[in-house]
Amino acid sequence: MSEDLDKRLAEAVAERDRLAAAAQRIAGRKEAAERALRAIEDEIRAKNLDPDKLDETISQLETAYQQAVVKLEKDVASAKEALSPYMENTQS
Repeated sequence: MSEDLDKRLAEAVAERDRLAAAAQRIAGRKEAAERALRAIEDEIRAKNLDPDKLDETISQLETAYQQAVVKLEKDVASAKEALSPYMENTQS
């Protein structure tokens, strides 16, 4: 019976040690992730942006980009229409 308890104790201690090592690795990864997050947030702030409003800023930029593309397409169509009489004469 004592041998069985000794074996169970040894297994429990080994499992505890394994879990403690895993917890330390996880804590280390968490610290590294937090440092990386702080570095990224600092980089965002260096560009005069608020990291907490990044999604909103991206949405505003996407809207502005879309509007710029639409305007360019309209301007190109207007230029094509304005030039079409001259282009027809040169193609003959």
